Parts: sequence; structure tokens; C-alpha cells
Amino acid sequence: MTEETKIVNSYIIPTLNNYSGLLALLDSLEKYTPPNYQVIVINNGHCLPLTPLGEELIAKIKPKVSIWIDPYRNLGFAKSMNTGIQLATTPFCTIANDDVEVIYDQWWQDTMKLFENDPELMGFNPHSFINKAASGDRVQEYPTKDEYTMEDIEKMRAFFPKWYVGCCTFFTICKKKLFDEVGLFDENFGIGSGEDYDLMVRAGRKKYKIAGGSLVMVKHWWGATKDNMPKEVLNGISNYDLIAGGNQNLTEKWGPHCEEVQRQLKDGRLTEEDAKKFNGGWSVSGQGGPIEPFDKDQDIYHDKGKWYQTIAL
Repeated sequence: MTEETKIVNSYIIPTLNNYSGLLALLDSLEKYTPPNYQVIVINNGHCLPLTPLGEELIAKIKPKVSIWIDPYRNLGFAKSMNTGIQLATTPFCTIANDDVEVIYDQWWQDTMKLFENDPELMGFNPHSFINKAASGDRVQEYPTKDEYTMEDIEKMRAFFPKWYVGCCTFFTICKKKLFDEVGLFDENFGIGSGEDYDLMVRAGRKKYKIAGGSLVMVKHWWGATKDNMPKEVLNGISNYDLIAGGNQNLTEKWGPHCEEVQRQLKDGRLTEEDAKKFNGGWSVSGQGGPIEPFDKDQDIYHDKGKWYQTIAL
């Protein structure tokens, strides 16, 4: 076994209603990535009616998967990811959405160089040329192609921010050590939204970084799951409700975000004394906010050094 074929990474991919996207991701990995990985799929759509097309796609997907899990209910983002993370035995885990594709050779090697150059880096999320605007609309800032040349990639790198601390975890390559030392995703965040920022706050408290940037590029069709969430799963909850609920959970746990503190100082809702109680507000870099959660005394955390909750199956 060579270094290129040694299994070093586990792609953990929850899927609900996007088997075509999942297959496209796995095909792109086979095309552009060294065979140094395994795939763990949490099939949250198992509890939904399966169409003939879905059956056909799953038949193509399963031979590409190392572990396939059919939970009796939708586990949501955090518990799905935690399930895969705990099963993984590789030094890296990739927290992956099923609407991502890798698009060029060397992306994995480029990512590994970032970890080699920065011991504090615990997770890195490549940038996508498809993003979401503040309005919620999807914005595509580079054309879709069957093949991307390195000239295309360099143009993207020049256009988008090369590096930023904090990211949405749609395809985050993480050191397994991150979860051993910082803890798992907080499952109290429900179906999904906000648990990634919570993890970054906790990582920052331990002087670790979770970052993103165009130094590595991927294609991510933002919101493929949330925008098409089956009614059986949502039970009347909108995409907006999911995001608002995530923000509420973050505020209850860590207080207001640093930008919200500034807004409330400006319009008079907060005094300088109030802002000091929040230590200026939390940020994804781990700066500001309380050292320990505001709800730490509610007897809800099973590991008070890592500050996350798990929800029983």
C-alpha cells in the first residue's frame, strides 16, 4: 500500500432527497481524488417514499460506499455527522453535503498542504463558485462546465477570498483530532442550522481554527436539501425557521454575535455595560463571547469541558 492508497479520510455524507447529487459527488471523488478514502452515508430519506428513480440511483451509489446507514427517522445534520465521525477510524473526516462536487486534480493535495503549514488548522472548507446571497437567492459567479482547467481554477482563486476563518460546513475536511479534543456537533440544534458555528466557537476557545477559502475550489449547489425539504420532514417548518432556530440556539448558548452586539449598541438596545457582559459578542474565530456557555448550569451537557449535547435516538 502506497501513501496515495492508504485510507486516511472518511467522507461523512447525510442524504435526504438528493440521491442524484450524492452520486455526482461520489463520481467526482473517483475522478479527481486519490483512492485514499472511505465513504459513510447516513440515508435520512429511508423513512420517505422511494421513487423508482431513487431505487435506481441507490443501486448505483451503494457499491461506492463503505458504510450505509438507514436510520428509522431523519437524524438531522448534527446527529448524522456525529454518527459518522464516531464510526470513522481515519485521521481525517470530511463533513460533506450531498450537493458538492470536486472539480479538479490536486485539490486534495492542496488541502493537505494547508494543514501541513498551520498546526492550529483543524478544519478547512473549500470555496464554491456558487453561493447564497443575503436575500437567500442562489448566485452563480462562474459558469458550469463539464471540465475545469487549472486556468479556470486560478481565475476563481483570484476572484474569491483566498482565506477566511469561519465557514459554513458544506465540505469541511477536518482532523479527527478536532472532535476528540473539542467534542462533537451539538445535537440540540435539531434538523440543522447553527451547529457548525457552535463548533467553531468551541474550537476557537482551544486556539484551533476552522477556515475556508478559494485556495481550494469546489462546486456546491447551495441549499439543495433545505430548498427541497420534504413536507414529511419539515412538518410546517420553513427554511427561514430553520435558520432562525439555529440563531436562537446560538444566542441562548453563547449570547449575541459580535455584529449583533455592535448593531444593538448603535441603536441603543444595549449599553456599553451590557456589551461587556457578552465580552463583545462571539465570533467564529473564537474571539469574544463567554468562555463557557450561558446555559452551562442547566445540567444539559454530558461533557462540561466540551459543551455539546447528544439527543437519544
